[in-house]
Amino acid sequence: MKERTKKDSIQRQMPEEFKENLRDSKPHLNLGVTIRALRQAKGLSGIELCRKAKGLDPRTLTAIEKGRIRNPSIRILQVISEGLRLPLGRLFYEAEMQAPHFLYQGTQKGFCQMDFHKMGIKIISFTPFVKDFFCGKVILGPKRKMDGSFLDHHYPFHISVLVGRVEVEIEEKKILLREGESLFFHGMLKHNWVNPRYREAVLSLVTAPSFL
Repeated sequence: MKERTKKDSIQRQMPEEFKENLRDSKPHLNLGVTIRALRQAKGLSGIELCRKAKGLDPRTLTAIEKGRIRNPSIRILQVISEGLRLPLGRLFYEAEMQAPHFLYQGTQKGFCQMDFHKMGIKIISFTPFVKDFFCGKVILGPKRKMDGSFLDHHYPFHISVLVGRVEVEIEEKKILLREGESLFFHGMLKHNWVNPRYREAVLSLVTAPSFL
């Protein structure tokens, strides 16, 4: 029950538009955004594209670009591709390359932050929510502990201390990590992370697949 509560709590912290990525390793391609970007790159208005794409209704193009039609038929996409003077395969390629699970430029704030106030833990994801990879930061509050059940993940972890110190207990072995030091271990081992100091500790965390 405790484990379920923790996972539900993590899910609640996530933006709605990214929860689907955790359920599907191949998130929906936003073809409308791609078509609009390609049209604008060629200096075409919507009406001009419809003229070049014979048989395309301007209302249909508008609905696709604005996301009201999320899954256009192959026939319509073929017509649009012809109007753009691009192969249909190129249209899908451009859509994939614009999707955050293929290409994402982050900032110092990260992709998303999840706060667990009662536990004194913050998780900042630098990567979009995909199943096969996680890279981000874990912030442990003063004198706070994070046990292995929080990151329920039986695959390798790599952590590195960016700020402060962290005591890591792997099975019965205790390891003190100082700033700049790192640790690689397998998640199937029993592990706990403790911040022994009266200020926040910040760690980088890389794991694959994602523990989320």
